[in-house]
Parts: sequence; structure tokens; C-alpha cells
Amino acid sequence: MKKKLLIFLTALIPGISSLQAQINHWTHFTIDCPLPGAGWGTSGPGLGDFDQDGDLDVAITRRTVNAVYWYEYFNDSTWIPHILSLVTEDVVTALGCAVLDVDHDGDPDFVNNKVWFENPGDLRENPDHLWPYHPYGGGGHDIVAADINGDGWSDIVADNGKSWYDTSDSLRPHKIYDDLDFHGAIAPHGFGDIDGDQDLDLVVPGYWLENPGSENGVWLRHPWPHLGVENASYGTSMRVWVIDLDRDGDPDIVYSDCDTGWSHVYWVENKGQGKNWLRHALPDPPVAAGDVPGTGSFHSLGVADFDQDGDWDIFAGEQEDADVYMVKDGKVAMKPEGLKERGVIWENQGSTDTLDFEPIVIHIGNPGWHDVMLGDVDGDGDIDLVSKVWHADTPVYHADFWRNDHK
Repeated sequence: MKKKLLIFLTALIPGISSLQAQINHWTHFTIDCPLPGAGWGTSGPGLGDFDQDGDLDVAITRRTVNAVYWYEYFNDSTWIPHILSLVTEDVVTALGCAVLDVDHDGDPDFVNNKVWFENPGDLRENPDHLWPYHPYGGGGHDIVAADINGDGWSDIVADNGKSWYDTSDSLRPHKIYDDLDFHGAIAPHGFGDIDGDQDLDLVVPGYWLENPGSENGVWLRHPWPHLGVENASYGTSMRVWVIDLDRDGDPDIVYSDCDTGWSHVYWVENKGQGKNWLRHALPDPPVAAGDVPGTGSFHSLGVADFDQDGDWDIFAGEQEDADVYMVKDGKVAMKPEGLKERGVIWENQGSTDTLDFEPIVIHIGNPGWHDVMLGDVDGDGDIDLVSKVWHADTPVYHADFWRNDHK
């Protein structure tokens, strides 16, 4: 019996060690805690090299403070706060944001609800230089940067994909649709060339919207098999990432339910030019001992080769959020009561012919997640995570940096 037990433990320990190593490939640092102001509501994070010093900085707004902030990356554990701009209340009540070169002057600007903030261009020498801000018509829950007209410059896609604003034409607005209603739809990367005609199409719940190839053309709708959560907390809402996940030459759709409890993560296989699709459910993350079953709101989503093994992995993080008021209206809460939020990477264990994703939990409990941005923050060649909280489980509001230590 002892010999059998020894053999079992000898076989088990390498598996445990391997899993522990995978978990420990991420190191958490605090960007700011507590964030300025009090209470819920943080827009961002916007991620870009604002001072053009070779690393990535972070921009956020706070609902209870009439200011926008940017955090200068000094080192992994030190982020220097600066006031980016002083603004009115209607600006900081937003959620969505994007970072792009709006004015085509070579540095990244910060786009938010109803206004965009112009990078003054001298932040390396004068980091406290306030950014001028300019009104435009867009905003809403989801804002992304994408080159809609193919002129080589990113445009602003706002209002969950209802409109796009041409950065080459004084942010002239163009309507995409006006009769669909989603809580969340196109962030953080809901665009790609679905039909292979060399322009960017958009993906919203249940439809991909075909770029007409001209500014005044009609965006045709084509179905894809979106599956949402019944009686979702805030209605139909998703995070989405368009990418050729299986590397067969056409973009697929990766999406997570969000803004609702009992969310799941899926990838939807493009079987050719967006005409036929096959939905695949990823396994839910394992439940730790002592935790409650179920899932929260996977409000953070990103796809990258996190472990640098040559294939795409998927990250999703459960939202730190205490909302339960919608239960009285017959909807599900934002998460099962008592659930500890998890950050999860579905590591691609398969081949190019058969994808096989294993959920690896990299963090349990606070700090939770909300709208993670992906980028090589520290310039070491791998993809890191930057996150913030919207509605905290506790009175403490925070922004966080998760360094990728895969080497």
C-alpha cells in the first residue's frame, strides 16, 4: 500500500508543480489604491505610451471627481499620477474609452464619453501639462479604435458600434445602425475582416456588420450564433475579440458574457467568410475549495499568446461588483453570493487542427477585474494586463498591473 501511495504521489507532484508554476507566472502590482474620489464608476483603463518613453502608461476617469488622470509608468511597482484634464461631470460618468492618434500628430490621445483629450506632446519634459479636450458626438458603454475607411488611420467607433467618427475628416460621424440595443457590444476588439474583402467589419451580439466599403453605404447584417445568459442582469451584453484563433486564414469570434452573473466564455469558428459558424464553449474555471459554485461577470476579455508558445490563449476576468438589486426584477445577480472573483487564462493546449483550452486560474478574490487592457507594459516582449474596478466589493477602489513572467 505504501509503495502504491509513493508511486501515486510521485506521479502527482510534477502535475502540481507545473500548475503552480503556471499560476506564478503572473505578478500583481498596484497602480493606485485607493483611486481618487469615492464610490463607484471608473472609466478606462486607457493604455498607451503617452510620454513616448518606450513603456505604456494608463489613463482613467473617476465618476465622483471632475478630473481625468494618467499614471506614468516608472517601474513595475511605481506609477506616478498626473491630472490629465479637468472636466465637467457629464464627461466622467462614462465607461468606454479608447487610445488612438485622433489628430494624426504622432502621439496617442485619449477618447472618452463625448470628448477626446489631446496629448500635448511634451509629457516627457512636462508630465503635468494639462491636455486640451474637444467635444465630439460619441460615447457610451463601448468605444474602440479601428481603421474603418482603410486610410491608414484609426477612427473612433462609439455607442456600442452605432456610429463611427472619421479622424481624417474632423471626426465627421457616420451611422452604422440605430435600431439595435445592447448593454455592451464591441469592446475591446470587436472588429476584423470577417468576409475577406480587405476592410474591417464589426461584431455585435448576434450579428456581424459588413463594412460597405464606402462612407455612405449600408452596413448589412449577417447572423452568427451568439448565446447569451437568460434573464441577464443588465440585458444583452458581451465582451468580444475578433481574431483568427484557429489560424485557418479567416477571423473567428471570441466572446464572453458580461454585466451578468453566470457568464461563460466561447469561441465561434468562422467556417468561411462569415457565412457559416460553429460555436464552442470553453470550460468554466474550476471552483476552489471553500468557494461557491458558478461564475460572475466576465467583463474583462483578451486574446494573446501569453505563454509565448506560438498559439493564442484567452484571458477573462470576473468583475468585482456587489450589485444584487436586479434580482427583485427576476434577473440574475452580477455574481453568485459569496463568489470570489477569478482571473483566468484558458491556455491553448491543442494543435492548429484541434484547439483545446485549459482554464488556469491566476488569481482568486480581490482585486477583481473590469475592462482589462492588454499590452507589453514594461517593454520586455510579452503581453501584460492592466485593470481597474468599476463597482468594488469593498469601499476600496483600485487600478492594477499584472506583469507577465513567462520566460
